Amino acid sequence: MRKLGWTILLLSMCATCFTGCGQSSKAKANTKEVKEEKKENTEDSEKSEAVDLTKMGADMVYATVYQMMVDPDSYEGKKVTMEGTYSPFTDENNGNTYHYCVIKDALGCCSQGMEFLWDGEFPKEGTLIKVTGVYETYKEEGSDDLYCRLKDATMEAVE
Repeated sequence: MRKLGWTILLLSMCATCFTGCGQSSKAKANTKEVKEEKKENTEDSEKSEAVDLTKMGADMVYATVYQMMVDPDSYEGKKVTMEGTYSPFTDENNGNTYHYCVIKDALGCCSQGMEFLWDGEFPKEGTLIKVTGVYETYKEEGSDDLYCRLKDATMEAVE
């Protein structure tokens, strides 16, 4: 009987370790994918000074755009390509219209937008677009806030 008690205890501990500890296989696969994409993107960025968000998974895109916002110096002057939906915004205070490529995260619950400068005709709001331009930071006249955008951008509708 004593042997049976130890066996049950040992099996219970093993079951707890296998089910309660560690990541699920899906989480492990996602973590591995993000690490591989980050490694590939880092290598590509170092070689070409370009950041192509269209070749990344949704989690990595969201993380990279966030990184662009918090560490803009690392991206200054790099060529950036991204896909998202077109969204214009008119500032009532100064009357300026700003144009954004808005990217949703993997779950579709959060979004980030990157302003871009383009001389062509803009599509209907909500159109899926691909934008390529040079990352730069700037300050609006009379403001100490730092903004980022893609200058010299090209834009095309994505079907």
